[in-house]
Amino acid sequence: MPLMTTPPPINIAQRFHQTALRHPQRPALCIGDTRHRYAELLERVLQLASAIERFNPDPTHPTVALFGYRSLTAYASILAILYAGKGYVPLNPHFPVSRNRHITDLSGVKLLILDDRCAESAQALLETSANALTILLPEHPTLPEWTHALSRHRFVTSSELCAVAPHVTAPQPDGGSIAYLLFTSGSTGIPKGVVVSPANVEAFVAGMLERYQPGPEDRFSQHSDLTFDASVHDQFVCWAAGACLYPVPEASRMAPARFIQEHALTFWESVPAVITFMQRMRLLRAGAFPSLRWCVFGGERLTLEAARLWQNAAPNAVIDNSYGPTEGTICVTGYLWNADRSPQECLNGIVPIGVPYPGQSAAMLVDGDLVPETEGIQGELCLSGSQVTPGYWHHPAETQRSYFLHTDATGTSRRWYKTGDLVRWQNGVGYHYLDRVDRQLKIRGYRVELSEIEHTLRQAAQSDQVAVVGWPTSGENVTCVVGFVCDSKRTDAEILETCAQRLPHYMVPRHLQRLSLLPLNANGKTDLLKLAELVHPPTAAGH
Repeated sequence: MPLMTTPPPINIAQRFHQTALRHPQRPALCIGDTRHRYAELLERVLQLASAIERFNPDPTHPTVALFGYRSLTAYASILAILYAGKGYVPLNPHFPVSRNRHITDLSGVKLLILDDRCAESAQALLETSANALTILLPEHPTLPEWTHALSRHRFVTSSELCAVAPHVTAPQPDGGSIAYLLFTSGSTGIPKGVVVSPANVEAFVAGMLERYQPGPEDRFSQHSDLTFDASVHDQFVCWAAGACLYPVPEASRMAPARFIQEHALTFWESVPAVITFMQRMRLLRAGAFPSLRWCVFGGERLTLEAARLWQNAAPNAVIDNSYGPTEGTICVTGYLWNADRSPQECLNGIVPIGVPYPGQSAAMLVDGDLVPETEGIQGELCLSGSQVTPGYWHHPAETQRSYFLHTDATGTSRRWYKTGDLVRWQNGVGYHYLDRVDRQLKIRGYRVELSEIEHTLRQAAQSDQVAVVGWPTSGENVTCVVGFVCDSKRTDAEILETCAQRLPHYMVPRHLQRLSLLPLNANGKTDLLKLAELVHPPTAAGH
């Protein structure tokens, strides 16, 4: 009798399914003090997937919205949507109502799954949404009172959901055309949707399994909100390995020391801002996190000092500084920190973003041409490979502007994505992230890179919590820069004098503004738009 083999998974839902069948009694998800085993999570997923097929008012539409937050319902819903062959569109209770409304309206979803944690935000959304929606309420056996005033929408209680025979028994074999649809900030202020395919995510997960070699005994953090694609990294690399996912409670997100210790986490992923905040709270003592073995940082620049602090606190961990836009499916390059070598490989006090993962490619766009890796050359980073996404949701002009075909000297044509990020290549190290291309300014005819000013300002202020913006904050006629400084014991005069000693006069901040903390957006990154709103008009005095 021939040996029966399990066919290789072709998408992330199938990876979860194989794990759940192989390890049904292992913990898959830990929320608060409750552990949910793979068998329990799978049962909920199959019930919800069957309900999605039963109650979806538009079965032809490729996406379903999810309004959930760090709950069993939220994670089961993501999987159920994928099992039903649809892509999920996450909403965020921390977003303004207008942004969530833009997302639901632009995505055209007709079906939404709601958990109780987001009920209050959902009420305001549903009052003003352009479309009548069907809302599944897996946590409510009867209709909540607030639904009575929203009669144009259809609400389906958990009692009705449980009455549906669970006819879905496995993920859809083709996985659908979309895994998820994430909306990023557009240049017009209206969000634009990035279509991420099942093949894109499967390529990424397969690469991370090879890179990190996780196993069933590992414990993954879930730090990012579902509207930030790093959350996909945490969930699906974890579940593909048969490991357990630990969503970080909202109260612990910026100070997770006790959470890491209590759960003996082995994998940590977050934005670097967490390190800065924890240092201020005196939570990064030496050897504080001995259980960690991999720590992945991304979403913004990782400073040399932050990497040192975290490595000291997690001495048994490998730090991976990852880089990638949503259009490249989570992250595309990585740099492994080495305490002996890396300090000399940093540029302007920033850890490199390294080299592309196997199967992915990068090049620089310089004067309209793609340039291969060449020592000291800098340009706009472009990405190619299996993780590059199809484009923007119903936005062909924006897709054409950002994605392009390029034929190389051998006659091979490949599709590329322009990231808008300025990088520099260093042999033996990889790419250095410099700044956004659109953060290059011209001041009185001089081209200025704001990242260079921020590097000097960090040194002068003796603080990692600094930022600079151009003034005026709108228009093209920038006349100077204004600096923001947090947590510095040096005076403004001392800081500016040090800057004047190291920078050309036109790069020295006209003045400084003190903040207790740099503002962060919902994804934990420095909120540059908010900083621009906080700028006080510079005085005529100064440099």
